Amino acid sequence: MRLRINEDGIRNQVELGIQRPLTACLQCSKCGGGCAFTDEFDLTPRQIIESLLDCQDERVLDSRTIWLCGKKCSGCQIICPVGLPLNEIMSVLRGVAEERGVEPKYLQPSLIYHKFNHCAKHRREGEASESMDGREA
Repeated sequence: MRLRINEDGIRNQVELGIQRPLTACLQCSKCGGGCAFTDEFDLTPRQIIESLLDCQDERVLDSRTIWLCGKKCSGCQIICPVGLPLNEIMSVLRGVAEERGVEPKYLQPSLIYHKFNHCAKHRREGEASESMDGREA
């Protein structure tokens, strides 16, 4: 039996966007297991990939995960055994959702999510300002 791929589906758009086949995913769950935000997601990154492979476009677009995953973090990409660019995958999915008029399915991420983004932002800004204000001298 031959695997049928929906050529008009999101999977094709994602694969074109990342220039890699999603079948490279080993479905090992390391991406979700190493993520600090899995409590915020309704689907793990692995489940997003699995849903794309199963041509479950609506499930993916209705997911809260595509709006939260891959914005400021790359931990899952680092631990992925095949190096799938999950940040890029989520970015493509957000773009497709926006093109189709799909809005995020959550009111707001939790305080923990915002705190991580806030700390990461200021860590980068702090590094830049320390080198510019003469403290290094």
